[in-house]
Amino acid sequence: MERTQEKRRMAVPIFVVLISMYIMTFALLLLSAFLLYKGMFSEKAVSVMIQIIYVLSGFFGGFFCGKLAGSRKYLWGLLMGALYFGILLFVGFLMNGGFSDDPIHILTTMLICIFSSVAGGMVS
Repeated sequence: MERTQEKRRMAVPIFVVLISMYIMTFALLLLSAFLLYKGMFSEKAVSVMIQIIYVLSGFFGGFFCGKLAGSRKYLWGLLMGALYFGILLFVGFLMNGGFSDDPIHILTTMLICIFSSVAGGMVS
């Protein structure tokens, strides 16, 4: 019974943190695109920056969700990372009309999103 109440109590904060993660991702990707446009970075550097953005967004999402949860922080971080990646995958699927990336890239991105969120939850 206690777990059910905890899940209900966390539903809205999870949504707010998830939206915040995507706002952060959007802002940092916009900055990366601007720097690429200005010629300050190569496409390879921007590819690395995208992975760093995933780590930062995941870490902060897991951190804030862990702070809100108070207990089982790493599990809440895991949930945030999985939700973040799942939505990224779904939007990418819709925009590309299928999975265009190789499975190794998808798996790597999933692991980055999940482990950075778990780390954020553990630190909180």
